[in-house]
Amino acid sequence: MRKSEITLGGVYSNGKGRVRKVVAEGAEYVLYDSQEETDNLRYEIIHDGSKNNRTAGQQGNITRSSFASWAKDKVE
Repeated sequence: MRKSEITLGGVYSNGKGRVRKVVAEGAEYVLYDSQEETDNLRYEIIHDGSKNNRTAGQQGNITRSSFASWAKDKVE
């Protein structure tokens, strides 16, 4: 998926049972203090379905590039 296709409020799947919703975007959503990338997102887990079994409602930060690589489909 292209970075330009990732939108605020959009819900995306990785095609393997994981679903995430983009809840915020901005430079402040960094993964670590020395991160130089400023095109970042905050996402909420809708469904994980992995061995890690992360809980729905948990949130995390990610770069838009990484999220675009992870996302395979937009969920309507």
